Amino acid sequence: MSRDRPLAVVVPMEGEFLPYARLLGEPRRLDDTGPWELYEAQTAGRRVLLVVCGPGPVNAAAATERLIAHHEVAAVLHGGSAGAHDPDLLPGDVVLGDRYVIHAPLSVRRAREARGLHPSLIRLRRAGAHVSLPHIEADPALLSLAERVAAEQLAALGPWDAPGWPPAVPPRPARAVTATVASADAWTVDEGELRELYEHFGAACEDMESAYVAQVCALHDLPFLAVRAISDNEAACQLTPADVPVAIAAAGDRAARIIVAIARAL
Repeated sequence: MSRDRPLAVVVPMEGEFLPYARLLGEPRRLDDTGPWELYEAQTAGRRVLLVVCGPGPVNAAAATERLIAHHEVAAVLHGGSAGAHDPDLLPGDVVLGDRYVIHAPLSVRRAREARGLHPSLIRLRRAGAHVSLPHIEADPALLSLAERVAAEQLAALGPWDAPGWPPAVPPRPARAVTATVASADAWTVDEGELRELYEHFGAACEDMESAYVAQVCALHDLPFLAVRAISDNEAACQLTPADVPVAIAAAGDRAARIIVAIARAL
């Protein structure tokens, strides 16, 4: 991948961005970036642009489009916290997305199919035509690099020490899995809904941004990869309101470590 063009990193929330200041030595705030906070840093000879997009699909997609339109980026990395769909994943585990889907409840999927619509909510325009895709795939080279880097980073970290670990489960080392990431503007907490979504989409986790950032990158034929660290497994241990920001920040730290290591290795 050419080092003449910057690498873009899209970060959902301020708590998930804070680790980058430590890892990249206080990135410099850029001007004229619209409503988003855009920062610039250098690592291992690579220029990195980081945007704090804000939570949710619209914020993530709009910030990504703005970044791509104003800067000739080489690739887009994205990361932060996520909730587990896979019942075996626990806080501190990491999902490297090999494909991205927009998840919807069974009732929504059935209603769309009954009316002759494609059940997938990934829809875009290509060559003047409407296209529906079941999923968007990660860039293979970025994914291969991430698998190596994630194993190295997680091996250096201890067990999860933030809220959300099930009391009945003994502490264990974090694991990294390569799997589907599902996105929607929702936080699924019902155990039955989590099970149905996991069985239908095969997604290891859910967030509110990855599939939407992936869709914008697909429109521009840009390499993309998302790194999501599990902040909660609602079926195993529900977070309290006070726990949520702490768990999200801890998961964001793990995702940031892996993303920065990827940037240095490219």
